Parts: sequence; C-alpha cells; structure tokens
Amino acid sequence: MRTRTKPAAVRALPEEVANKIAAGEVVERPASVVKELVENALDAGATRIQVRLVAAGRRTIEVTDNGSGMSEQDALLAVERHTTSKIRQADDLDNIQSFGFRGEALASIAAVSRFEVVTRRERDESATRLRIEGGVLRDVSQAAAPVGTRVTANRLYFNTPVRAKFLKGITTELGQCIDCVQRYALVSEGVSFQLLHNDKPLLDVPANADLRARVALIWGLSFVRDLVELTGEAGGMRFSGLLGTPNLTRSSRSHQFFFINGRPVVNRSLQYGLEYGYQQLLTVGRRPVAIVMIEIPPRAVDINIHPAKREVRFRDERAAQQAIQQVVRASLGRIVSTATRTAHEAAQAPEPTAATTRMPALGESQDAREAQSVPSGAPDAPSPAGPVAPETGLAAAPGASSKAPDDAMVGRPEPGQADLESPGVQTEFVAPRRGMGAGDDNADADDAPAGVYHAFDEFGGTPMQVFDTYLIVPDGDRLLFIDQHALHERLTYDALYAELRDSDYAAQQLVAPIVFDVPPSYVKTLESNRDLFSRIGIEIEPFGPNTFQVTSVCHLYDEARISDTIFRVLDQLVQGELFTREEVMDDLLRLAVEACRGSVKAGDRLTPEERKGLLDGFRRLRPPYTCPHGRPIIIELTLSQMEKSFRRRQ
Repeated sequence: MRTRTKPAAVRALPEEVANKIAAGEVVERPASVVKELVENALDAGATRIQVRLVAAGRRTIEVTDNGSGMSEQDALLAVERHTTSKIRQADDLDNIQSFGFRGEALASIAAVSRFEVVTRRERDESATRLRIEGGVLRDVSQAAAPVGTRVTANRLYFNTPVRAKFLKGITTELGQCIDCVQRYALVSEGVSFQLLHNDKPLLDVPANADLRARVALIWGLSFVRDLVELTGEAGGMRFSGLLGTPNLTRSSRSHQFFFINGRPVVNRSLQYGLEYGYQQLLTVGRRPVAIVMIEIPPRAVDINIHPAKREVRFRDERAAQQAIQQVVRASLGRIVSTATRTAHEAAQAPEPTAATTRMPALGESQDAREAQSVPSGAPDAPSPAGPVAPETGLAAAPGASSKAPDDAMVGRPEPGQADLESPGVQTEFVAPRRGMGAGDDNADADDAPAGVYHAFDEFGGTPMQVFDTYLIVPDGDRLLFIDQHALHERLTYDALYAELRDSDYAAQQLVAPIVFDVPPSYVKTLESNRDLFSRIGIEIEPFGPNTFQVTSVCHLYDEARISDTIFRVLDQLVQGELFTREEVMDDLLRLAVEACRGSVKAGDRLTPEERKGLLDGFRRLRPPYTCPHGRPIIIELTLSQMEKSFRRRQ
C-alpha cells in the first residue's frame, strides 16, 4: 500500500530544473528538434535549408540555412527562454503569421544537448558563434561563415539519460525526422531542402519544384499519377493541393497532410471533412490520400493550444469540416465531369478496328496502356478520372431521385499504383461500355443522364453463379463478375432512400411494439435524436426511465434485427458529434440497410429468377458502381488477360 508523505513547503524550482521540464514539453524526440530548427530557418526567410543527421539525430542534428541571420546580441537573447521577435503583446497571439512565436525552442534544445549556433547577417564582417552545454553558456566567439545560420545539437539528452531511454530505435526516429522534413518540403515552394543521414542524401528538393514535382521526388512518379487537383473556396477558407483518386488509399491517415497558412497541422474536423468528401467511394477501413493547403485569416484559428503547435482549433469547427467536405466533392466533381463528356463523345465515335483496340487489363498501369494504344507523336489522350463523391444526406443520395445529380460519377477511374501496404492485384471499378446518352433511341430521359453507361444491354440470358457469391455475365470480349451481396446492398439502399423520401411515406404500425432498454449514458442521446430514427423509418417512443419502444418501422426492415440496429446507430451518434445531421443520416442509413428483409449474402445459392432480378437491378443503377460501404460491385476479366494466361499472347 502506498504511504502518504507529508507535503514539503512550496518553493521555486532551480532554473536548470525548470529548463529541463520545459524542454520535455517541446523536445519530445529528435524530430521535434528538426521541426523547431526548420521553422526558425523558414521564419528567417531562407531559400535553402540543409538538415544533417547522425544516428537518426541522437548523436547530431544540424540545420543550415541562408536566411537573414542574427547579430551577436540577438543570438545571445535567442537562446534565453521566452525571447522572440515574432510578437510584442497579447493581442499579437490572434494574428500569428510566423511558425515560431513563443521563444522556447532554442532554449529548450540547448538545455538537453551540446548546442552550437553560428550565425551571420549580410552586413556583418564575421559570424557569431555560441556554444552552450546543458543550458549553460560556455563560449561566445567570432567565426568565418556565410550569411545565414547553422544550428547544431549534439548528444541529445546527454544530461537526461532517462529521457534517452524512452527514444525508439534508429529506424523509427529517422522515419519521424524524414516525415517532418517532407511536410515542410511539400508546403514551402521556392525553398530547397536537402536531408542527409550519416552523410548519405535521403531527400533533395530543388527550390523551383512545384507541388506535383515535390510529391514525385518524395513518393515517386507512380504516386503522382493518381492525384488530382484540389481548388476552391468555402466558409471563408481558400483550399488548394492534391487529392488521391479512390485507387490510391491507405489503411491509416499517414498520407493525409493538412497545412494552414503554410503550417503543418493536425485537426480532427479537417480529417472527418476530407473523408466525408469521399463517402461511398472507398472500402470501409481505407483512408484517402490528400495534401490540403488552407489559407484562412489568422484570427479564425488558434494555433496556441499544443506545446509543439501541432494541433490547432478553429473558432467554428463544424464550418471548417463542412468547408473542406464541400471543396473536396467539388474538385472530384470537376474531374469526373470532364471524363463524362469524353466518355460520351467516345461512345458516339465509330468503333476502332481490331488492330488498334486493346482492352486494359485488370490493374494494368496507365503507362502500359498508353504505350500500346497511343500512336507515336499523337497528342496525349485525356486520362479518365476517379469517381465523384455523391452528395450525402437524404436530399442527394444516388438512386433516390429520377434526376441525376450534376456531379454524378460515370466512367472508370484510372487504375493507379497498388496500395503499398496491400500488395497484390488491384481491383478496378468497371464502367460498362455501351452508351445510353440523351441521343440514344433506347435511352429513357428520366432513367440516366447523358454519358452514363449500362453493361450487357443485349444479354438476355440468366447469369451464371459461381462460389455461391458471384454472378458472371459475358459482355463482348470480357467477362463481368458481380458481387451479389454488394449489389443487393446497393439496391436495398436505393430502395430505402426512395421509400423514405416519398412525401406520402408512413411507417408500418407494429402489432406488438419492440421494447428495449438502453444504458443511462445513452438515454439523452436517444431522446434528442428520435427524429433521426424516424427519418430512417424507425419510430421510437419513451416507455420508462431507461426503456423505449419501437412502435412503427419501414416495411423493408426485418423486425428481429431492429434492436441491434438501434444500438449500432446510437454508437455512431455518440461518436459523431462533429458531423452535420445529414452526414449522420447517411451513416445511419447504411447501417439500417443491414436490417432489411431478405438480404442476399455471400454464400447464398440463388434461383435463376433471383439472379436475373439482380441483373435487372444493376441495369437501373447509376454510378458509382459500389455498395453503400464503398466496395466495388463489379470487376472484369478481359479476353486479353485470358490469352496472356494461356500464353496465346506475350
């Protein structure tokens, strides 16, 4: 049992101890030192920054820049705590336009390392050199050096060995340092970055490289091919950057980068807004890739809430989330709108000859296709774009209305680089070929917008079922494979949306209400969101302190699964406080689909009539050809692929 000790008298901490405590907040690891020194270099107006590491920064961290430099007096002040040239009064904290402003970085780094600063201004004949060891100034001298500043931190945590023990291995710490430099290299156009580790170059970004070139230098050309431009304004914020197509995803948010006025930041509202912009386009568990630059008035965001200035808070978090969601959708919509017109024009063009026609193989790269399909000297063909995110909420769900939304997705997204974290064959979303635009004789003007394609319109037979999971339909020189469960989920989703949007809709009264209890912590959430449940076809009324009853449900639901669905919906509501009601509605509806009657599952053996019914349902679908959870409904196997497998074609 722990014994209580008598509290000692209150007294001021020695300056040495206070400095080490402050250093623990700012200097978490070598990457923290790199971050602070790179920010100082950028604040000094540097156009060339070199970062040199030895032993992942444990032994040496050196940052050299060609910025404005400092005088001897400024250099001596800069290594003291809370000395800064960035702010003068408290009101300045609401209008911060520099990276650093607290005046803690150099003092904190010097407190836990053998520290050296060599700096010179353009008008000075010689440079100033300061040597500090464990926070104690050891030497001030003159030196020969070019204009700018070189800061060196040797033997990090040499005087706090306990902190050193908590550092990770060389690979982990080096990865953190590389990630830090990459973030600033991405956002700092006009500035060259060089990163060396044990005198070996790891990164070299020239000053004249634009954002795409910087991404290519950091992650490779294949990564850039699956990125589209992000531009737009919303909510008083200006957005720019790059968005990954749905073919380029990650299992985590490691490739989501947000910059506010040039500062790398982390913010949950921005993350949620970005991912909601991709709703229904990504498989559950996959995260989009994005580099998002945001310009916003400094007074609208608080960057002073985290010791390392890593996290920020907006004055209106919900408005920020809605703004990025809106711009992401619009940017994807512009790309797909162009692809729609191109696809429709191609559908009306004469059929190419067999000698020039070649169907793309599953997962085949764009380069390989272009090498065999584009004649030498021909202009670059417009590349297809990724699918657009449909509007969430009841007002604009796919299939919910006879009129297609303006940004309806058509065409096939360009196959890109397979996910580095998930090696293997990449599955593509398939866009069936035959056009049924406004000018086609067989097209129904209310059935689909111009440029939307329907597959196997001439196929009148019964699709074959394999593995009790997939339907196979022949279509010219390819076979189309349909996931019966994903397709039925999408058809149910669309039917449920249409049912609930009907102005004459009325839930079906239950003869015996479904009574259920909820934990006390969920009672208020359920009471305040009964109207949301009503909008997805579940009428709930109070029946006691912690007891409720379901009195009416949509006729499509399986009553035996209603209670389970309600609890899953409540979990979503408890975790979704930052989302708008329309976005919550879309999440709830996707959960509600699982409670519908007669849901077709993988492994269900279907009758010929059921298979034909699913096929007819697919013909009525509008893109994107995905289930409500973002999984593809249909993929293809081409004749070209089969001939290669049988070695008929090299």
